[in-house]
Amino acid sequence: MAGWQPDWRRLMAEAPELTCEAAEGYVYLVADSHLGNDRAPAAGFLAMLEALPEARLVVLLGDLCQVWLALPQFWDGQARRLIEGLQALRSRGVPVWFVVGNREFFVPRQAAAAQRLGLPFDAIVPDAAVLRWGGRRYGLTHGDLVNRRDAQYLRWRRLARSRAFGAAFRTVPGPLARRIAQGLERSLARSNREIKIRYPGEELAAFAATVLEGLDGFFIGHFHRDETIRPPGQRAALRIVPDWFSRKQVLRLHRDGR
Repeated sequence: MAGWQPDWRRLMAEAPELTCEAAEGYVYLVADSHLGNDRAPAAGFLAMLEALPEARLVVLLGDLCQVWLALPQFWDGQARRLIEGLQALRSRGVPVWFVVGNREFFVPRQAAAAQRLGLPFDAIVPDAAVLRWGGRRYGLTHGDLVNRRDAQYLRWRRLARSRAFGAAFRTVPGPLARRIAQGLERSLARSNREIKIRYPGEELAAFAATVLEGLDGFFIGHFHRDETIRPPGQRAALRIVPDWFSRKQVLRLHRDGR
């Protein structure tokens, strides 16, 4: 298997187990908000988070912004308002976990390092993790590792998360760095379109059959759909969380699995 190609079994074997300590209330899963334009303003997104009833944990499943450079020297006004709003949520006793998507760059792999930078996350999931709650275990990942046929993106992902790429960007002024990142993202979106426009149903089914063993469910974003995939013979299912960007929906999970 090529170094850039994901090994799904290894992904879950190495996934850390993270525990939600709440005895009641709900875990909210929020995917693909793509904040940064009139269709998905940060103010509306933060208002939604503030109004979530009985929230005990918020899991952001990646692609929080159109493009987000997580180092403080790259933050613009919107990024600062978003970080302040997430910090306010934490201040009210609601932990925030962040699953890194394909539109986030330079996110530290550990929450302690992120908090030293001012990032308001109680846990960071660079690739995949297992949520433990109420005696149940749920897989978490963004979803960009599912389509193993998208070789061009997977090679880009490996490069974008490398130390060399991060070191080169750290020397670039903030406004220029944001323009470069946006240009790279637009270029990537235009390329390899045959792969991108095809819904990878076979890959999703294969991914589900591989990763669900021993779990009570699995949550991903990335595909901007509202769908449940249950492999034959499996009691658990892979749940694609509907995107906030176009649907303005989130997923609510009770400790009993509802």
